[in-house]
Amino acid sequence: MLHVKTLVVGQLQTNCYIVSEDKSQESLIIDPGDDASYIVEVVVSEKLKPIAILATHGHFDHVLSAFELQHTFDIPLYLHPKDEFLLTGMQKSAEHYLHIPIIEPPPNPSKELQNNSSFRVGSSSFAILETPGHTPGGVCFYSQKDQICFTGDTVFAGGGIGDWRHIYSDKQALLLSVKKILSLPNETILYPGHGEQTTVALLHI
Repeated sequence: MLHVKTLVVGQLQTNCYIVSEDKSQESLIIDPGDDASYIVEVVVSEKLKPIAILATHGHFDHVLSAFELQHTFDIPLYLHPKDEFLLTGMQKSAEHYLHIPIIEPPPNPSKELQNNSSFRVGSSSFAILETPGHTPGGVCFYSQKDQICFTGDTVFAGGGIGDWRHIYSDKQALLLSVKKILSLPNETILYPGHGEQTTVALLHI
């Protein structure tokens, strides 16, 4: 059985998800935005075996603690290569929005995301859905078997969609990405980057 634990981390209240499987205790850490020590504490206390960090996109509030987690657990970070440019300005962006000095170095992403079509945790498989628009390399992680999808900042409960006002954003691409998510089965549970979970059936966009 698959479990999804939500940890709300950082000043921007980002949802970090720990996805684990009962039998193997294998786990994926999705969007570790901040509070690395808190995430480590949860993983260790629940005796989980993290195998990878997955990032839905490269904004600092979704990857700020990835470097520390990479080195604590000796696991790779998977980020779409089109979002790697966001890591180079991660510290400046974080300091601008958070108004505090940031000492965390940018994480080192694996190059394998572009070569993988899915990730496994235990007996479950997560397909990588390319959902650009908010950022060029935005992705979602979808398990058809478990009827769950991690949507990052593409869609939110209540019908909100990602911000397209960044210079690198693309509104038309974002709207196509939203349509892709809406085409999933109605019962699919959506876990967004911020706020409450919802389902495809409850989205009214």
